[in-house]
Amino acid sequence: MSEITTNQANVAENEGEELESFEASRLGRKDHWDSVYDREINTFKETGDIGEVWFGEDTAAKMVSWVCNNIEDTESRILDVGCGNGHLLLELAEDGGFTNLTGTDYSPQAIELAQGIAASRGLDKTIAFVVQDFLSAAEVSRIAGQEKFDVVLDKGTYDAICLKPKDGGSSAAATADVDQEAIDTYPVSVVSSLKDSGVFLITSCNWTEDELIARFSKHLKCVGRVKHRSFKFGGAVGQTVATVAFKKS
Repeated sequence: MSEITTNQANVAENEGEELESFEASRLGRKDHWDSVYDREINTFKETGDIGEVWFGEDTAAKMVSWVCNNIEDTESRILDVGCGNGHLLLELAEDGGFTNLTGTDYSPQAIELAQGIAASRGLDKTIAFVVQDFLSAAEVSRIAGQEKFDVVLDKGTYDAICLKPKDGGSSAAATADVDQEAIDTYPVSVVSSLKDSGVFLITSCNWTEDELIARFSKHLKCVGRVKHRSFKFGGAVGQTVATVAFKKS
C-alpha cells in the first residue's frame, strides 16, 4: 500500500474544526431505499438488469482493482457495508477470485436483490448477503463475530448516513436536521468490525479526501487513495468522487 500524500497541516486544522454537514435528505431514509430496491427486484426478475451501480461502474472497478492489488490472500474476510445490489462483491468474486465475502444492508429488499443476482451467477455459496443495522453495536458484533473482518468496504453508505434524518428516517416526519449520533457511531462500527491491522476502503461523493481523513483519523490511519477523474475550476483541481484507504492500528 502506498502512503497517501496529503497536506498534513490542513488535515490537522480540519480535525480541530467543526466539519461541515448537510441537511437531511430522502437519500438517508430507509423507506426510500426499500422503495428503490422493491422496484429493482421487479426489474431484475423481468429483465435480468441488476440495477444501478452507485457512482458508476468505473468507480466500482477502481475499488475492486485496489483490493485485488493490495489484499493478497483471496480467503481474506471481506465485508461490504450497505452493499445494495452486491455489485462490488460480485466483481471481487468473479474478477479477483475472493471467496470469503459478506454483504450487509439495512434494507431487506436490497439483500433479496443481491441474493437473487448472486444465485443467478452461481455465487450464492461464495457471497453471504445479510440484513444488518450497522449502527447497532449488537448487530455489528453479530456479523463480525470473534474473527472480525480483514477488509471493510463502503461505496456511498457513509454518504447516506450523513444525510439520515434525526427523527429516525420516517418519510412522514423527516426534518432538516441530520442524525449526528448516527454519523458519530459509524466510524466506531467500522473499527469494531475490523481485525487488528484490518483495512477500510471508502468511496464518497459528498466528502473530499482531506475531509474523510479528518473524519476517520481519530479511529484509523490513512494508508492510501484511489485516483479518480479530476476537474479544474477557478484554478483549483478537484475530484467529484474520493476513495481513501485506512488501516486499523
